[in-house]
Amino acid sequence: MMYIIIFLLCCIIGGLCFYIYKQNKKIIFISKQINDILFHHNDFYIQKYKEGNLSILESDICKLINKIYEQNHLLENEKLILKEYLEDISHQMKTPLTALNLIHERLNKAEGNEKRQLLKEEKKLLDKIEWLVMSLLKMAQLDAQTVTFHQESITQKDFVLQLLNPFEIQIDMKDIQLQINIQESDIFKCDILWTLEALSNILKNCIEHVEQNGIIHIEMNQNPLYDEIIIQDNGCGIDQEDLKHLFERFYKGKNSKNDSVGIGLALSLMIVEKQNGTIQVENTYPGTKFTIHLYKENV
Repeated sequence: MMYIIIFLLCCIIGGLCFYIYKQNKKIIFISKQINDILFHHNDFYIQKYKEGNLSILESDICKLINKIYEQNHLLENEKLILKEYLEDISHQMKTPLTALNLIHERLNKAEGNEKRQLLKEEKKLLDKIEWLVMSLLKMAQLDAQTVTFHQESITQKDFVLQLLNPFEIQIDMKDIQLQINIQESDIFKCDILWTLEALSNILKNCIEHVEQNGIIHIEMNQNPLYDEIIIQDNGCGIDQEDLKHLFERFYKGKNSKNDSVGIGLALSLMIVEKQNGTIQVENTYPGTKFTIHLYKENV
């Protein structure tokens, strides 16, 4: 009887040792695979364990590795975006900087009216560079998702006045007729500064494309689903081929001005989309119509 008990105990102990050995072997195998993934960039594969703690461990490791892959993918995308920005900035800066160098050389010899004209050209180029740098920085902030939008309240009248204020001189010089269709006391909710930035680029585009004595129509509407802003001109319109590319970064259409950079409308779209909005553009023969919808968060 004693021998049987001793034999059974030996079998149990041997079985436990064998089980522990197998479990340790599996753990060592998993550890080796994780090490290969982290330091040798090997493909990820962990044997499927049907039950027990190893099954839980395997599931958690899969989640962790997938998260690491996802983060690596995001980092690679950010590197590409940064590379594109640096290339874009370098390309866009080259022309005005070259012009500034030429003007600087001529200023050393110029006098009187010529000198005043060169100084005006120099100021214009410096303003363009400043606007370009600020716009690219804003786009980089939006791409990096470091901008927080805040809902603020403003009457439609005050919003339109702030939108038009920077363009008063251009509107007067072209003798543009403004058609404003708003409910002056109605409250419009948005991030005021960023939304003004977006709509200013659209309004600027309309002003540039209308002829002398042209017409610009601004309209604001509200419903339970979204707030709507319409900016429309009676200018030369947009070439049909350019419509689908209009909001692409650094895209210049056939009717663009020579000094156009092609980032204003791209920035507008980014700002509107970050506020859960959309922009639609269409030719109205004559002119172009931009329709902005800012969808309400509580819908």
